[in-house]
Amino acid sequence: MTRHFGSRVATAALLFAACGGSKPTPAPAPAPAPTPIADTHPAKEPPANDMPPTPTEAKAPAAPAKHDSPPEFFAPAWKTVGIGQTISFSVAAIDQDLDETAITVTKMPASAKFDPITLTITWTPTKADLPKATFVVGATTGPITWRGNDVSGTSATTATFEIAVVKKKQPAPTAPVQGLAAEALFTIRQPERLAQVNKDWPFDAMLARSQELFRATLPADAVAKLGPVDKAVAFGEFLKGMADTHQNPRLDPASPSFDKKAFGDPKSWKIVAVRPRIDKKFEEVRIVYQATKAAEPVFAMFRVRPVLDLPTLPPEARALNNKAFLQIVWNRLFTKDGTLDPRWAKDTKGHAKAVAALVKDVMTFEDKSQPWAKTGFVALPTEARMGGGSARNTDGTYKSGDGWAWSVQKPMLAADGTQHWVNIGIPGFWTQAVPSADGKTWTPKCAPRFDAADPAHAAGYEILCRKALGFVDQPDTSSGKVAVAKIDATNLFVEHKNVHSVAKLALTDGRRDLGEENGMTCAQCHIRTFGVRDYDDASTIDPSAGTPSSPNHALPTLNFQIIPTDTWQAYTLEFMQDQECKGEAAFVSQLGKPSSLGCPLQTK
Repeated sequence: MTRHFGSRVATAALLFAACGGSKPTPAPAPAPAPTPIADTHPAKEPPANDMPPTPTEAKAPAAPAKHDSPPEFFAPAWKTVGIGQTISFSVAAIDQDLDETAITVTKMPASAKFDPITLTITWTPTKADLPKATFVVGATTGPITWRGNDVSGTSATTATFEIAVVKKKQPAPTAPVQGLAAEALFTIRQPERLAQVNKDWPFDAMLARSQELFRATLPADAVAKLGPVDKAVAFGEFLKGMADTHQNPRLDPASPSFDKKAFGDPKSWKIVAVRPRIDKKFEEVRIVYQATKAAEPVFAMFRVRPVLDLPTLPPEARALNNKAFLQIVWNRLFTKDGTLDPRWAKDTKGHAKAVAALVKDVMTFEDKSQPWAKTGFVALPTEARMGGGSARNTDGTYKSGDGWAWSVQKPMLAADGTQHWVNIGIPGFWTQAVPSADGKTWTPKCAPRFDAADPAHAAGYEILCRKALGFVDQPDTSSGKVAVAKIDATNLFVEHKNVHSVAKLALTDGRRDLGEENGMTCAQCHIRTFGVRDYDDASTIDPSAGTPSSPNHALPTLNFQIIPTDTWQAYTLEFMQDQECKGEAAFVSQLGKPSSLGCPLQTK
């Protein structure tokens, strides 16, 4: 048995409604949730698993052998802290088997506070804490039972962390500077390199601009009825969507528990990374904001590209998009001979201007030869450790989970013809790999369970198959019918992830890396224990070479790293190299210009 220290935060049910502003927008009429053009499956909030809703479901394949990996703890980045200096750190543990895991804090100084919903310790040391403080964290695996503040389960482990206390405040731990490709091209994250783009694009201005851009995908008669975008309303709706994802009233502007200091000022949401993605089927820029005054990590990432996000795009749209995007990146960050400009190593101010210009070029792109060839807002994924990845007890208190959850927002049309930021269904990923029509590469195909044409398909689950793209979404069965889920978390859809999604394609199969987002869900990718595909194994890309016989090589567990803050984790560094390999190939194939990037992962 373990004692659970800290207040256990009760949560309330949250209803989506429009928020205040100088010109309030009416709330959407009570009707089915707006559906994005590229997502024809509206979904409700998902349950803790994806148990079949009807007895007509086909027999599931046998579950893979159980490894029973123990939960992993991760020591705080802070090793020394000063008296009166407030720090925060996570005590979440990762269980690779996705077993139900409850976290407790059994020892910490009286000057520290623990929020079990977000698994965050916030601590302001006092003189009484000299010369060090001890924190003891427990992880209990399920089934989980709480009796008061006591938790029990199948097994329990503990970890002890010590942090030194000194008189003077200490600098925050920061990730060391990496190579030029990582810092100046693929994950531009140093504050001095983001100074200008932060001035140009305050968070509420980016919300408003994205909402305006999205209108280009709506029917002209519907757009004609819309008034100007209200930044305050857009910001409030965004927060409401985040609160809905995490069932946490601290994010809800309409709640008495709203944490206005942490989340209420759009000026405190800062760009912490600009990520030109030149490794995707449709290349794009990703602009990552963080709520910098929050104790917990809370991110929102805008995805923008040179062409509109429409399901009716002609085949030539992809080529135009990628050529335009690569040319912008080339013009702003490379020299004429294809070298990533070496000036950026020291000239951070010059680089900051180039980054801002790159973002502006993408945000204002237009090729008048085609109506769809203009800046397209793709989506606003959100990632936070605010409780959305945790199961709750009947009274709303924390039961188990790691607190992390992913969702996606778009400014959709409501039934009454008004536009609102809402959560939408999250696209899924690869469940099977088959040779392409020309036999030159691997392409995705929905596994038999999700393919209505397959005799082994499970009734109702075909709605998850996006046949044109070949991948499968995650199942929300809370209504008794199968729908696309609006949230992703490690403790959700466990059977779907551990059995059905990997029955025909192992999670560690290198062919997954040919798909969008490495062919797996956000939650799976952010706790992975393996690297990217073996570039020296032809079978990972060429069907004529057979199928991969070995899984992707092992790496230390990726601990929910969105952007490097206090360290670069092993997978993040390898992913930078993976993007370099794909980027070099993209410049050659799409611009006809060889660059100096090369492919550090290819040794043969």
